[in-house]
Amino acid sequence: MSHNNNLASLLNKNIILIRMGGEMGIKSRQTRRRMLKNLQNNIKKLLEKYQSIEIMNFRNRIIVHSKFKYNHNELVQLITSSISGISSASSALVVEAIEERIISEGLFEARKYIKPNSSFAVRAKREGSHSFSSIEIARNLGAAILNSQIENIKVDLDEPDYQIYLDIRGPLAFIYNKISRGIDGIPSLSQGKAFALIKPNYNSLLSAWLMKKRGVKIIPIFFKTGKQNEKEYLTFLEFLFGEDFQIINLQDRLRHYKENSSLCLLCQLYCEKFTEETSRDLDYSTIISSTTFNYNNETTSLEALEVLKKENSLAVLSPIQLGFYGNTLNRENIDGNPCCPFKSQVAIRITKDYNKTCVKEFLEFNTID
Repeated sequence: MSHNNNLASLLNKNIILIRMGGEMGIKSRQTRRRMLKNLQNNIKKLLEKYQSIEIMNFRNRIIVHSKFKYNHNELVQLITSSISGISSASSALVVEAIEERIISEGLFEARKYIKPNSSFAVRAKREGSHSFSSIEIARNLGAAILNSQIENIKVDLDEPDYQIYLDIRGPLAFIYNKISRGIDGIPSLSQGKAFALIKPNYNSLLSAWLMKKRGVKIIPIFFKTGKQNEKEYLTFLEFLFGEDFQIINLQDRLRHYKENSSLCLLCQLYCEKFTEETSRDLDYSTIISSTTFNYNNETTSLEALEVLKKENSLAVLSPIQLGFYGNTLNRENIDGNPCCPFKSQVAIRITKDYNKTCVKEFLEFNTID
């Protein structure tokens, strides 16, 4: 799409302004162009159920707009929570980058937004050639707001109650009052695709999410263990990745072998084998399986890692989690309890019960209908 033909149609319209992940800015021009294309395609696919959505690249920003009046706050939340490679996004009003227009429309927005007996700040960024500086336009709009009919307001640049943002880029100025933070990282698909082994625990969800943030397109396989709140995990899994995914029931298998001291290793081996076979059938060369050392009631021994490595013929990406990402995901309804209802702690390790016969029996176990 040629955005030059659409600039005039954006004036005085509300759009969604998307700022790309900071890491994309340090890539080479060719790589950045490829990642930007991936990012735009990902946004387009996410919003494909919405009619007349247009997506355009404009001066290191992505603009999403439509002739229909969708709830922009909901769309911003959907985009920032679902797509990697986005630093932040805002619902914004587009005006000409002329000082009088910016102050007039900025004041109009401020009157709708800023309440009496409060403080505010104007934040301005500018790119291109204009008759004013960022400091000047912010100061002049701030003065206009102070002189408006909003009672008992004051400027507070440190901890304001309200903020008005100006992003002035070339011929356009974007006015908004809220910034929604995104996942950041780089766009999905820029680093290929991989199946992710997911169990009903926070660790495996976090592992897959971290790889998504690194640009990997995640195809989840969820292994049900019979844990009480598995439905919450399935809901969260759909929220994080938004894809159809396989669900494999392990409950009968785990119950049958619950007294085996190597149950956790056997379970992990089965899950990786199953994911490996699924990947091979669909011509994928990589799977993702988390590795955790004593975090959220789960631990893995180095000896067990070596066994798992020997058993897999595909590349296994194992993001190592040591607790550094405890607040990375919104953990509402997602607990730190072990994924197995028969264990108080998941310990993937080699014990006296581990042998080739036991492995063969566990892998070939026929699930009870």
